[in-house]
Amino acid sequence: MTRNRVWIAAVAGFVLSFANLVYAQNVTPSTNSDAMVDVLKTLETKGVITPQEFEALKAKVTKDQQKAAAEQQVAVQQAVQQATPQLKTVAMPADDMGAEANNVTMMSNGVGFHTGRFDVTFTGEVNGFYMNSRPDTSHPVACDLCLIDQSPRSSESIRSGLLPSDLSIKISTQERGWDVAVFFGIWPAIQNNSVTAGVETGLNGTVASGTSGIDFRQNFVTLGRAHFGTLKIGRDLGLFGQEAILNDMTLLGAGSTNGNNITPNNVTFGRIGVGYIYTDFLPQVTYTTPSFHGVQGAIGVMQPYDDPFSPYNLGAHTQPMYQGKLTYAMGKGAVKGKLWSNFVTQKQTAITATGGLTPGNGIRTTGVDYGFRADWHGVSLVGYGYNGWGLGLAGLFFDGVGTNSLGRADTRESQGYYAQLGYQWHKVFTGFSYGQSNLSLAGNRTLGTGDYASIANGAKVRNNTAYIGQLRYGVTKWDNLVAEFTHATSENQFEDKGNSDSIALGTIVFF
Repeated sequence: MTRNRVWIAAVAGFVLSFANLVYAQNVTPSTNSDAMVDVLKTLETKGVITPQEFEALKAKVTKDQQKAAAEQQVAVQQAVQQATPQLKTVAMPADDMGAEANNVTMMSNGVGFHTGRFDVTFTGEVNGFYMNSRPDTSHPVACDLCLIDQSPRSSESIRSGLLPSDLSIKISTQERGWDVAVFFGIWPAIQNNSVTAGVETGLNGTVASGTSGIDFRQNFVTLGRAHFGTLKIGRDLGLFGQEAILNDMTLLGAGSTNGNNITPNNVTFGRIGVGYIYTDFLPQVTYTTPSFHGVQGAIGVMQPYDDPFSPYNLGAHTQPMYQGKLTYAMGKGAVKGKLWSNFVTQKQTAITATGGLTPGNGIRTTGVDYGFRADWHGVSLVGYGYNGWGLGLAGLFFDGVGTNSLGRADTRESQGYYAQLGYQWHKVFTGFSYGQSNLSLAGNRTLGTGDYASIANGAKVRNNTAYIGQLRYGVTKWDNLVAEFTHATSENQFEDKGNSDSIALGTIVFF
């Protein structure tokens, strides 16, 4: 019996070897293994081998198959590696500007990255305030461009401050020794945009299904080099009044709210119309000189603006608007100062015979401003003033042309100022400011009695005044908590006065 089993095992081994030789040439290890298992099963069925011998031989076949499969996989991988070109990280050849174009690295400061010869940066801010506005209803005053709250009752709101939110993108590079950059600034507020009925959703102000809208304020390109200066083409802040708003502490707060039910440009007013005229974002071509020992100048040719309040048919598009700027910066570190002066001028032209003007003739409107800022160990002092002839109040050329005592079109003189004192102590900033904007009647006329012109002119603003106190706390390098109180007063040409108080509590985050 033992001899028979030895013979049977020899026959089975021969059969397995033969099957492996036949199948190995044309099939995979998996298929070869399956075939050998089938042969063993046939031998078991015919009684040549026992079930125990079948299981033992099957296990051996499976083990051999797994080993063969692993060896085959390694061989396949080696063959693929030999047939496939090896990938390497290589630097792209330098372009004609001498810079590589494939490297991407992070910036050491701010949000952005370097990609080859381009720098891409993202900056901006988000703010939101709870605002409570309380008009003095015992002395109601209604007038054009009066910047007190003229509502019949107190109101509350959650809204943006003087700044809407902002996302700005700058892409810059250097080519052939020139610094080249493009800039895009998107400025949406958090509250619903006031729209004309029938436009967008057809719903005005604070109602459901509204939208904050998209205020694409900035898009421009700059080209400059060290000894040439900088040329700017596109839409950006103007020169006249620029330093006034950039140094105004209410830029990080709210200032004059003009009530919560009116949201011009989706923001509050700060000190616009109560100390300075809004510089505005203007289509422009502006050249700025290099700095010569702290002295720097700029000149701009800009899109001319009309006077939306003028009683005459005047247009501003026969000539461009011109603006200029001169600054002097001194000192450094904790002790430094800056002086500046700007001008603006443009012509308002008669489209038809009106106000004593013939078509093509017009009125030259002009304004100048001047100011300083001094910083000394945490103490900051800002002083600013302006004078205008046809410049108007609040916005450029708003109500700048009226009727003089002879019944003819004439410029209205304007004047304004503000003073601001601030102190930064560690993370806490405290500040106080006072300012006023004044607007005379055309030709410096005085109100008569009993005539229609006097009644109409009497409802125009004579001055706006505001006291503002602000407290800021820097929670982080990005985030500031802000508390602000504003007391505003307005007077019309009849010398009727009204006032309102407002409180703003919120946060502003810069990145």
